[in-house]
Amino acid sequence: MQIYSYDLDIDIDSEKYAYSCHEVIHFTGNEEKLILNSVNLNIKKIKVNNSIKNFKEYKQNQEIVVDGIVTKDSVAEIDFTGKIPEEMQGFYLAKTKSGDMFTTQFESTGARRFFPCVDNPAYKSTFDIAVTINKDLDAISNMPVDSTEEKGGKKVVKFMQTPVMSTYLLYLGIGKFDERSLDIPGGKKIVLAAQKGHLTSSDYPLEIAKKSIEYYEDYFGIEYPLPKEHLIAVPEFAAGAMENWGALTFREIYLNVSSSTGASVKKAVGEVIAHELAHQWFGDLVTMNWWDDLWLNESFATFMSYKAMNQLEPDYDMFADFLVSETAGALEGDSLVNSHPIEVEVKHPDDISQIFDEISYGKGGSILRMINAFVTDDVFREGLHQYLENFKYRNASGSDLWEFISKVSDRPVRKVMESFIQNIGYPVIEIREDNGKLKLNQYRFLLNGKKQNAQWKIPLTMKYTSGIRSQVFDSDSIEIDDARGFIKLNDSETGFYRVMYSDSLYDNIIKNISILDNKDIFGILNDLHAFLLAGKISFKDYLSRAGKFMELTDPLIIREISNELFSLYSIYPENRDIVNANMEYLSSRLKVLGERRENENINISLARGVLANRYAIINKGYAEELSRFEKSLNETDPNMRLAVLTSMAIVHNNAGLMLDTLEGFDQDEDRVKVIQAMAMLSGEDNFRTIEDAIKNRKIKMQDSLRYYMLAAANPGAREYIYSNLENIIESIQAVFAGSGYSSRVIETVVPFIGLNHPEEIQEKLDRINIREISRGIKKGMEYLDIYINFRERMKEN
Repeated sequence: MQIYSYDLDIDIDSEKYAYSCHEVIHFTGNEEKLILNSVNLNIKKIKVNNSIKNFKEYKQNQEIVVDGIVTKDSVAEIDFTGKIPEEMQGFYLAKTKSGDMFTTQFESTGARRFFPCVDNPAYKSTFDIAVTINKDLDAISNMPVDSTEEKGGKKVVKFMQTPVMSTYLLYLGIGKFDERSLDIPGGKKIVLAAQKGHLTSSDYPLEIAKKSIEYYEDYFGIEYPLPKEHLIAVPEFAAGAMENWGALTFREIYLNVSSSTGASVKKAVGEVIAHELAHQWFGDLVTMNWWDDLWLNESFATFMSYKAMNQLEPDYDMFADFLVSETAGALEGDSLVNSHPIEVEVKHPDDISQIFDEISYGKGGSILRMINAFVTDDVFREGLHQYLENFKYRNASGSDLWEFISKVSDRPVRKVMESFIQNIGYPVIEIREDNGKLKLNQYRFLLNGKKQNAQWKIPLTMKYTSGIRSQVFDSDSIEIDDARGFIKLNDSETGFYRVMYSDSLYDNIIKNISILDNKDIFGILNDLHAFLLAGKISFKDYLSRAGKFMELTDPLIIREISNELFSLYSIYPENRDIVNANMEYLSSRLKVLGERRENENINISLARGVLANRYAIINKGYAEELSRFEKSLNETDPNMRLAVLTSMAIVHNNAGLMLDTLEGFDQDEDRVKVIQAMAMLSGEDNFRTIEDAIKNRKIKMQDSLRYYMLAAANPGAREYIYSNLENIIESIQAVFAGSGYSSRVIETVVPFIGLNHPEEIQEKLDRINIREISRGIKKGMEYLDIYINFRERMKEN
């Protein structure tokens, strides 16, 4: 069965939070049973070729089965009604002080919550949308408005027909909107939209969108195919952003740019916009066959967004951020026994949401960066162009892409890709020098310290004093004849693997430190931290090896060392050696960075804010110094504002004061900083006050997740999170069911709240275990074991 088109005539009752719809589906293809996906919809009547049909609803399978057979050129008509809930999937209600907004989020299986359909990415079709709404409301969809007319005291907005596309990419938004637009070549338009009163004056999102589209058109060799592109700010949104074709949706923080926007958010705004725009080609124009190739969509959008922003904003050093935000998390997550391959079989809807993780995004994006470096950018680009041109408006699989890149490359692309995509985990390479030769062996790296024999086809890049040499390492061990002038493996960290150097080779790296770039040093440091957690080196050895790099002033290196030391503090805050290492490093680097200078690099501003926030958490005296700025928050450097807010929370320990501060801010960025700071509070009264604020929506549900995950890392809040875990997960599931967020919260909080309850926590998790959070439970418990073992080793030392 194939679908030619959907026609949806929708009537919105915005007072009752409900709607009715007359749907017409045109079929083509073979004779088959008519089976449609549907969830929580009230089906009134189904007709096929003007004949009323009986049907059965199978709620467990989320399906409606219609009597009879659908033949080629059949037409089905369905009358149904639906509610508009506050759950953040399907067609849902986002409530704000300034009014209601109705919006959609269909990835991965939310379309079936809005209308009966074949909710499968492989079933592409066109969509004709007409919506009847109150006259004072506006409507946005994937395509421009075709016509508007008054009818029965309301207005009917009809949109132009979409190109053929998958159901999960359909969008409908209803509300009172402010808009601002920018023209782009070809008579097309980019439109920035937000609820009335929520649109800020900055054109930065529009400018980044325009530059990104121009970059992708040139890089892919294919014009942006739709007549317009909306960037829509959604006040309550489970996902960070969504690539609905021609109607991108974002949390408000990613579009509401102002003069008080901090460095980290400004960079994130650019990357997230570029990410969703990359999807307009990679995911929307060419779509995966099924969700087991989800990584192909997300990996490419991830890699290409950093690639685009690195070109558009050179001062941002975006591939430094890529290593911190994508590669580091993927290397950590994929070193768990309970990781999964990039290409993973998906059978049940509840399994889909759990693979929107660091493997699908970070590992996949890092593998693409590795292949890009392996085949050269020109070859990679030509392969992408041929792939997109061949499969546009159709579906494809990962193997199709490797086929096209292989066609234009003389390198073993398919073998390398399959090695990293189909295998769980990644290699660690041990390397030593012996009689003028380099000896390498590989095996799977596991954070639990165990050694597992496995083999990858690794595209090695070897940095010598004379330049870069490359070869494929595709056996258990190899010998390289010439060690003269060798410095390190994995040039600029383009490869997805770790390296353990012998003592003599490590000393040689230090001697040649001036030849290394910041990404080389990031990789060495990140590997050392992983080896420490895995028990391969001691804390003393870690500090000794990282010591020379601690003198460096590059912002990426400062952030990475701080990230590592602070993560150790979060695991073992009672250990004086770890506390002292943090105090010394944070204090010294803050002195080196000094006060903010006019026109300083954005990454220096970002690093200063990160260090100050952490120093305030560890050193109450410093927090007391910073809290002096609490009365002039609006004038405070946006990059230091979180540190001041955290200091307020620590010094006053008063949730009521923090909520008053929250109410004083209009922008999501500042409100999120207040919520992050609130995670540092302690005491039952404070926790109850925050819980009430979450229930009463003074704190957005989308932001409550951040609070719980950060609070679990706060020693003063862990017992509260542990005691109330069942209620917390239940409240998250009530709003975020199907999104995978409950699983992510569990994975993040369990390793910390379980440190004082290593025996009891499994029983607690067994009581709340459902399929949707099962992966998070396994990963969280594995991290807990790793942290416990690390603490035990620290006690022995």
